Amino acid sequence: MVFKGRQAANLTRITPAPSNASWPAATGGALAVALAAALCALVLGVFARFKSLAAAPLAVDEYFIVRSVQNLLHHGLPLFDCGGAYTRALVLQYLAAGLDILGFPAEIAPRMISATCSVIALPAAYVLGRRVSGPVVGLLAVAVLALSVWETEMGRFGRMYAPFQAVFLWYLVFFLRRTVDRDSRADWGLIALTVLGALLWEGGVFLAVANFLPPFLQHGSLKLPKQEWLGLLKYAGVLVAAGWFIGTDFRMLGGTPALPGDYDPSGAAGLADFLQSGPQLWQVLRSNPAWMALLALPLGATLTAVRALWRRGAADLTAAGLLAALVAALAHQFLAVAAIILLLLLLRFSSWQELRSPPARTVYVAIGVCALFWCILTGASWTGPAAGSTWKAVAASIYPLVSFPDLLGQVVHPWAAAVPALGLGLAFLVGMSLIHSLRYSENGLTDERALLVVWLCLLLAACSSSPIRHETRYVFFLYPVAIVLSLTAVVRLASGLRADRRIAVLVPVLCLGLFAMSEDFQLGHLFRIDSPAVIYQAQATPAKQEHLVVRDDTRALANWLSLHAGGAGSVVISAFQSLDYYYPQVAYFYVDRGDFNFEAYACRRGTLERWSNRPLLQSVAALETLIRRQPQTRLVTYSARLGPLLAQLARDRPRVEWSTDHLSVVTFDAGQPRATGAF
Repeated sequence: MVFKGRQAANLTRITPAPSNASWPAATGGALAVALAAALCALVLGVFARFKSLAAAPLAVDEYFIVRSVQNLLHHGLPLFDCGGAYTRALVLQYLAAGLDILGFPAEIAPRMISATCSVIALPAAYVLGRRVSGPVVGLLAVAVLALSVWETEMGRFGRMYAPFQAVFLWYLVFFLRRTVDRDSRADWGLIALTVLGALLWEGGVFLAVANFLPPFLQHGSLKLPKQEWLGLLKYAGVLVAAGWFIGTDFRMLGGTPALPGDYDPSGAAGLADFLQSGPQLWQVLRSNPAWMALLALPLGATLTAVRALWRRGAADLTAAGLLAALVAALAHQFLAVAAIILLLLLLRFSSWQELRSPPARTVYVAIGVCALFWCILTGASWTGPAAGSTWKAVAASIYPLVSFPDLLGQVVHPWAAAVPALGLGLAFLVGMSLIHSLRYSENGLTDERALLVVWLCLLLAACSSSPIRHETRYVFFLYPVAIVLSLTAVVRLASGLRADRRIAVLVPVLCLGLFAMSEDFQLGHLFRIDSPAVIYQAQATPAKQEHLVVRDDTRALANWLSLHAGGAGSVVISAFQSLDYYYPQVAYFYVDRGDFNFEAYACRRGTLERWSNRPLLQSVAALETLIRRQPQTRLVTYSARLGPLLAQLARDRPRVEWSTDHLSVVTFDAGQPRATGAF
């Protein structure tokens, strides 16, 4: 394959140039195939992103945006009627408000912006692919992303994920200009896109941190020229501003406190995660004197390694990094150990020679002793879950050793459950790219290594956060970079073969064929994007539904309620966000104080529900009191919560009248409650 201009110079600098005469001759054919594939994919991708955007009812997360846009149009700012403000996806909200003013339906406006941003991201993906490995990879990246089911669904999702991804990809274009091309004019593009990203999603703080990487990637040291240090001051200001904006919960601002005075946040239960059912190693250690005594072994090995580093006589980044790895090993965080050593090499803060020195080998021995100690302690204290598969038991037992950064919980587990083939393929191919960059890490800075460093740093940063849910969408913005790096790895492997022209032309076909083997390639899904089967993902697993967009037929539910719950004395209580948008007759909202959503939904000391402005019921006792006062009450709630709720309300004779996979309507008729008995 022919690499032109600066890319060619970079590759000849880092790669022992193989004599591969057939590739230059075949480049034209490979480029033609890639161009044809990209054009066809682009047509289908744009069609699928914009077709019948109003076909699906609002998902719960979309409902939040639509309600906030309505508040914005009413108040001039995204203020809740009951106090506080919703500043998430602020740019998206204002753009959607503009479309509302122009006459677009409220459901469509944010989706139109997301779909447009999903298309705007494709040229940036081409630029990144072309810079890393030439125009063929750039075109193939466009083709893959245009045909991606995940990209398409996120593009049709009226939230901030697709807009933020577009901002991130264009940010990377400026990042490579600043880092590899050393173009200081790109600084202002980085700052502008960082601010825009922070106004779209809290992940914008990752960009504010990534702004500091270019000078260190260029110099491979903390010893920067004075001008470079002064240049970082403007990025420090952006980081402080972005951190303040993202870290401030504007929903809680206002005159009247949002939560009840006696509310105890420690009583709120989060989502259960089987990974957290493993042993708490520090508690096990403190509770057993024998294990405390054995802790002397890893401590002794660590002190020996520290002494070897001290006698090395150089207080440099290699010593600091190895010392940090020792601390992480003592804290039984071995993923952090691996990340530290990887970044030492990728950032050129250390070299292979330094990391193979005798003091470094002493550090590795100490890390090994720590690993052995913690593994034995884990095995001795782990009895396995009461219920569950063997792999869950193994994962939960390993988790304490690799829980920070939480790559296992936030990436490996959700991806393995939703798209295992795609996740495994990307992991292998990005790993190949990583190995290549590590192998030639001392031979100069390339676009591939710069892109890999920022991708890896932001992946680790995302996994170091603590979201309520573990979902694939939280790393959605990184997906196109993984595609570019994976395609680069495939093309590199193919270019290493002494293939003739006919075989070389098939390399784009090979890349697209590998993508077609993943769960992210479903042409039928794209052609039937507006059909009920695709919208509601009825045949998909819960993990696959979470990976795309969980939607419920709220319109059908509202129609059913209109036919059956419209009589005098009939009261509807909703525990499901977005129902009031389609069925305004909802009278109350229910969320228990023990629910992790209570803080987000409660307003005015817990008397009102923030989004619908309905009176808020915050306990089963409050539900019972209301039920017994009304001739007939219907409660709309999640089907998964029915069991415990019906058991608590059994005396009020509940019956399930309407149900789907996710939602159920429970009816309570007037009458004296039974003392005991099943419903």
